Amino acid sequence: MDDKITKINRFKYVEAFSEVISCGSVSAAAKKLGVSQPAVSQLIKKLEKAVGAPLFIRRNGLIFPTDRASSLRDDVEQLLMQLDKIQMQLNFNSSNNLTLNPLRFSASLSVINEILPRVLSHIHLSKPDMLFYVNSLPIVDMSKAIRRGNVDFTLSTRKLNHASIISKKLLSAREVCVMPIDHELADKESLSVQDINNQKMIMSSKSDPSYDEHRALLYKNKIRYQKLLESPFATLSMAMIPEFNALSINNVLIAELVCQHNNNLTWRYIDEFKHLTSFYLSMPPWLYQSTTEDLFLESFYKSLKQTAQKLDIEIMH
Repeated sequence: MDDKITKINRFKYVEAFSEVISCGSVSAAAKKLGVSQPAVSQLIKKLEKAVGAPLFIRRNGLIFPTDRASSLRDDVEQLLMQLDKIQMQLNFNSSNNLTLNPLRFSASLSVINEILPRVLSHIHLSKPDMLFYVNSLPIVDMSKAIRRGNVDFTLSTRKLNHASIISKKLLSAREVCVMPIDHELADKESLSVQDINNQKMIMSSKSDPSYDEHRALLYKNKIRYQKLLESPFATLSMAMIPEFNALSINNVLIAELVCQHNNNLTWRYIDEFKHLTSFYLSMPPWLYQSTTEDLFLESFYKSLKQTAQKLDIEIMH
């Protein structure tokens, strides 16, 4: 690289390069960077001279990236995102108004299917240029992903217990019985555990926080049932309820959200089932009480406020 582009200031060239590609013009890039148009033009010319190849084609007052520039775009964007993240970590415990972009989430499939779309749509309204990455990992891998910096937030029904992770409880939701809308038990306003006797059931797997309590309660009350499916995926379990004409025990928040868009399902409280499923937002310490966390919590509250009020669930925010 040209010795005029030193290691001290070379990132401003990369930033100018990224903004020109993103904005599609030098003037728009200059406005976004808060500098003059000639300053950006000069940066691009010096960068092209340093790499020994044109990065943009100028035609009729417009500017277009070359194939070489386009091939570098993703790497440059990732570099700048990492710089933002490093800045946030360096500013840990100090005044910091930088919102992390992109945001990377890991969550259970039921959360990804039913909760995250609502939350992310609210974030998008206030941050339309925000980029999101979402994946689903087992609980044990969520902890590793946060500590290794592979994800920024996890949303799950388990608290991640590790010294370098902060887990904040967002809400707790009671367990309910989900059933087909035309099931014989749907005529009742609420159920007792005896109503489940001799019914077909879809059960949670051992990874579910309420698994042991469900099994113990059914055993204590001598409930016999036909188990047709066992799965850790709540949305899969509920999708199979009409197909099997079976019952499933799920937390009321996910059950209600699923029932809102599935007219074949309904749910009822079971008097003896008092277990509460809690939802936790987990993050590295440097994101705790940051503007990024505030943005997520505000969007989480707004997107679920109406449903939570209907179910008498308190959202902590």
